[in-house]
Amino acid sequence: MTTDIPLTALDDALWEGLETAHWSSPATMVPRVLHRLALAGPDGRAEDCELLHCLVPEPGLPAPSAAHVALPLLLALATEPGMGATRAPLTALVARLLRAAPDLAARHRSGALPLLADPDPAVRRAALPLAPDPATLLGLWRTEDDPSVRLSLLLALAATGTTGARAVLAETLTEDHPALYAAAVHASAAFDPDLPVRHLGRLLTLLTDPALRPRFANVWYAPNRPDPLTREHLLWATYGLLDHRPDLQAAFPGELLAAAERTGDGALRREAVLLARHHAG
Repeated sequence: MTTDIPLTALDDALWEGLETAHWSSPATMVPRVLHRLALAGPDGRAEDCELLHCLVPEPGLPAPSAAHVALPLLLALATEPGMGATRAPLTALVARLLRAAPDLAARHRSGALPLLADPDPAVRRAALPLAPDPATLLGLWRTEDDPSVRLSLLLALAATGTTGARAVLAETLTEDHPALYAAAVHASAAFDPDLPVRHLGRLLTLLTDPALRPRFANVWYAPNRPDPLTREHLLWATYGLLDHRPDLQAAFPGELLAAAERTGDGALRREAVLLARHHAG
């Protein structure tokens, strides 16, 4: 496969004497991994991208010398359409590196920003931490139509705590898509712990309807998790939102179990039993 990476930049000799952010990962490993990824193209492995997280510095520390050399090469791979499924983990690595290293961000953020508008929803999700400010996130929210990217945008906006973000959360509480609505309830709890209590009836209806279960699949991507959350994950997360209302929390597994018996939903019944055992503790 052909990429914009110059092969001369992958010469081991150029990396000798450079450092990564982790003592167990020599800098000379980085060009080998990059070369392997470039050659593999759409058949590349996400595991190889994980090896390159040794370039990300610990909070408060400067970027290691190898990161300065690697970042333009990572960007070349992340923006190459022929890289296929590895583009999203590469984009996530670029975003993490730029967030951790302001000196690198100052020089390379503009080259990474096009990833926010990439045709691939997985790349757009991974690129969200590249957004320079809440206004950028709000602009993306107004134009995005993929549910999984919208949900990640909603969570990213909620984390900013701005007035605009709270307005978006309030607006999304009228959303028809069950996962987006549930995300708005969960994210709003940080500002209003009693809001999930007020919305508990609708949440239970949506989370226990077997016909809606597929609409919770492949939509909710949490930070630092490669796979999306399922409806079953959300049952536990919703239970956690009721910590300050022990009466409602105690009744929650029983509500799920009753719904499972009505609908014959075996997956819901299993989680209800597990939650009941957990609560009994």
